[in-house]
Amino acid sequence: MRSYEPIDIGEAARRLGISAAALRLYEKRGLLPKARRTASGYRQYSQEDLKRARLVRRARRAGLSLAQIAQAMQRDATRTCLQRLLRNHLARLEGEAKRIERLQRHLRRWMGEDVD
Repeated sequence: MRSYEPIDIGEAARRLGISAAALRLYEKRGLLPKARRTASGYRQYSQEDLKRARLVRRARRAGLSLAQIAQAMQRDATRTCLQRLLRNHLARLEGEAKRIERLQRHLRRWMGEDVD
């Protein structure tokens, strides 16, 4: 098995495509464990930390709030709870899309346009 050296916050942020401030926020909100520190106090991240941060980033891009992600991760360290939360979020989005489509049809009819 390959051993990885810990990386500093700047490199971790670059690899993840997020800001160092976002990493600190993830840590503050409990989405990442407290980062190890060098003797001079700089944060160091492991590959496992990066993996978890990627999961958080993907969930954020999917539209979940940090509070929702934290709640899901507290309940279940695996992806099971997060997957359930994502399925529920997708169902809400699909319902919202249907509502918007109905509203668009209504507005088109009202404005005298043809309806698909």
